[in-house]
Amino acid sequence: MCLVDQGDRLESIGDSLVVVLAMPVDAIIQTLPRLGPIMHRQALVMDTGSTKREVMATAAAARLSQFVGGHPMAGGTSSGAAGARADLFDGQAWFLTNPDAPDAVRRAAKFVEALGARPVVLSDRGEEHDRLMAAVSHLPQLAASALMVTVERAIGSANLQWAGKGLRDTTRLASSPGQMWSSVLATNGAEVKPLLRELAAELLKLSDQLDDREAIEKFFNEASRAKASCL
Repeated sequence: MCLVDQGDRLESIGDSLVVVLAMPVDAIIQTLPRLGPIMHRQALVMDTGSTKREVMATAAAARLSQFVGGHPMAGGTSSGAAGARADLFDGQAWFLTNPDAPDAVRRAAKFVEALGARPVVLSDRGEEHDRLMAAVSHLPQLAASALMVTVERAIGSANLQWAGKGLRDTTRLASSPGQMWSSVLATNGAEVKPLLRELAAELLKLSDQLDDREAIEKFFNEASRAKASCL
């Protein structure tokens, strides 16, 4: 196994038969065109980026015939080797896509299964993945970060020591690094923007209904039913 980190020569991947690009989306997009001349021509190339459409288009333009777009639904708020865990992928879904390379997808599926993950193969070139992730991953990240910023601005950082478990749990995602999320959102803005506006409209409506007991109960009951589906 060859680990190539920041500052290392990309050419050191040599004759590796499996190449996994685990880096921010913009770095993946920059790296893909450089792989063809330096890697084994039968090497399976995968990425772990949180968006897929631009990655898939870049891989196609680079003529990487054994490329499979991937996204493991596992991770944490820590980056680098310090955040690694042996059980990180156990039982977790790992999205895979490239309808033009079914053999490569089968190889990728076996690879992620060996890591303990559960492969989920999509039949398009990232459109469905990015639509889903905008709702179940990117919007929650933005909501948690916006909530944390709003609370800190309202009461000051010194008073955050009084925060209870509710705020701590709700804003756990706010610890995520900005470098990663800037590239994720830049490559999925078309899907995220309408959801952000819908969330903002929902909050604005709530701000005018705080004394409407029936409306508030209806809102909380709808949220509770939805939450039961993702436990």
